[in-house]
Amino acid sequence: MKKIRVKNLLLVPFFVLLWGPMLQDNLHIFDCAELKGYFEYPPDITFDFKNWFNGSYSDKKGEFLRTRFGLNPAFTRLYNELKFYLFNRANDENYIFGRENYIFESSHVDGYYGTNFIGHEKVDSITKELKELQDTLTNHGILLFAVFAPGKASFYHEYFPDRIKRPMQPSTNYSAYVAACKNDGVNFLDFRAWFQGMKDTSRYRLFPRGGFHWTIYGESIVIDSVAHYIESKTGKDLPELKMDSMKLTTQPHGREYDAGDLVNLISEFHIDTLAFPFYSSNKEGKDELSILNIGDSYFFEICDGPAPFVFKEVDFWFYYKSFWSLHGHTSNRENIKEEILKHQVVSILHSDATMFDFGSGFIHEALMQFRNTK
Repeated sequence: MKKIRVKNLLLVPFFVLLWGPMLQDNLHIFDCAELKGYFEYPPDITFDFKNWFNGSYSDKKGEFLRTRFGLNPAFTRLYNELKFYLFNRANDENYIFGRENYIFESSHVDGYYGTNFIGHEKVDSITKELKELQDTLTNHGILLFAVFAPGKASFYHEYFPDRIKRPMQPSTNYSAYVAACKNDGVNFLDFRAWFQGMKDTSRYRLFPRGGFHWTIYGESIVIDSVAHYIESKTGKDLPELKMDSMKLTTQPHGREYDAGDLVNLISEFHIDTLAFPFYSSNKEGKDELSILNIGDSYFFEICDGPAPFVFKEVDFWFYYKSFWSLHGHTSNRENIKEEILKHQVVSILHSDATMFDFGSGFIHEALMQFRNTK
């Protein structure tokens, strides 16, 4: 009798796995949260005899069902959780679990070691065009400068797992651009060096354990520094970003846990105290300027975070591919010159992970349009 009961109990998980997905598909018994991140799900296919007899129906229907069956997000998270705890690996090789659960992205690691270095000749060519564009915009009363943002890997490289460690290359995109900008007289702000200098003295964390980008506190001191830099270069008096209060919490805000979301685990590790600033500004009697930024995702949170407290308009070309605007403006790459002339400040911001594509073609295209002006 006891053996029969054990056998019956063993059948329970078997039937759950067998019938659970179908029941979930039709009855939605469980509130199963969707996976986070970007996925391209294969489309469904409609039945017809032609697809059936040539075999394409079963293949495409199978692909669709493998990604859309009930409980798929739950089973995926369970698989990811087991892989994390047993092997300290993420299901996506682009994401890397370091020591003490610090999460890194492979592109940031490549940028730190210099394995994606594009070469001094290419860097010098882009920097010389950047200098020419800078001088051209200066003649139109527009300030242009580059911003070198720190990468998570360069900031916390001591938490790398042994399996990804490798020799440092003699040159990196970051070191080459810093040297070239100094040599050619290009305006730039080096937040990678600045953050590294504050690493052991900053009152609050500058990078989160479970995020790829700087913290909310980190981006607020960045935009404050950018504002002071613009003031020193233009003589303008911009609105001052005032931190009215600071909330300390272990709950991440915005993108402070974007890496943790993308690895899609069951468990979450919110163990660090993060500072969430509340700020304001007084624009009365101040110079209100419009800024156009071209660059990577490090600027996204700044757009609808602290930047509107300092600037009149905030426009952003993400990798010079998609356009974002604080007040819903539109932009056209075919007439980027006209767009630039609407602003008083233009910045090009990249972290060391994306400096191999610095400017994403914006520098050359903008320069050509200004050169071709009759």
